Amino acid sequence: MLFLSLLWLTIGLLIGGLAWLARCAPSSWQRLAWIWLPVLGAVVACAAGWLGALLLGNLLSTALTLWITVLSILVLPRVVDGIRGFYTRFSIKRV
Repeated sequence: MLFLSLLWLTIGLLIGGLAWLARCAPSSWQRLAWIWLPVLGAVVACAAGWLGALLLGNLLSTALTLWITVLSILVLPRVVDGIRGFYTRFSIKRV
């Protein structure tokens, strides 16, 4: 399982790095997107890999990790940016 964990972390770092090279980060992340996307990819890949190993077994967990990591790298930054924008637009200003 140590080998699989390292493989999942590597997959996550590679997918996050490719997403950064493809400029898939929201505009508010441009200063630190080079570190946030690979870290997000590594965390999601490790979590998806362990969840896939528990639910589907070791054989299919790597394929599940790949798909979940790609999907989350494309969706999660935009969701976080949208939530942040929603709260800044409709925040209550204290006097």
